[in-house]
Amino acid sequence: MSTLIEQAHSKQWFYAYDLPDGSSTSTYHEDHIQEIHTTRWRMLEACLDRNLGADKSALTALDLASHQGWFAYNMARLGFASVLGIDARQSHVEDSTLISDIYQMDQLQFRHGNIHDQTAEKLGEFDVVLMFGLLYHLENPVGALRVCRALCRNLCVIE
Repeated sequence: MSTLIEQAHSKQWFYAYDLPDGSSTSTYHEDHIQEIHTTRWRMLEACLDRNLGADKSALTALDLASHQGWFAYNMARLGFASVLGIDARQSHVEDSTLISDIYQMDQLQFRHGNIHDQTAEKLGEFDVVLMFGLLYHLENPVGALRVCRALCRNLCVIE
């Protein structure tokens, strides 16, 4: 695991991950930005608890535009049975996979892909679908909303 942690320390991170050895990944922005991520997570966690209850062990989640996987990682840590993150940048998929490997989270996976190419036939449906920080990047945001809805069985959370 120490080699994986060394790899994590050698990368540029948007999110500060607390690593199993007690260290944290350094970020390329000011420290107070992590407070924003933490607040967003707390708001999401409260929404998940309110709508899905405390036991998430039978639930699945999809994080569209998962970036470096921070929200997907937190959902896996919260107890979701399966969490899939999809991002358009291969480097983000590699970063996210590294975090999943460090924590040995078999229920957490990441794939490279474009949101408009995702279908329920290819991926299945998920209890929760996240779409954070994506819409304003897209030429066809309404199409992305349709994809999000088609993949969701229960709760779509869109920022």
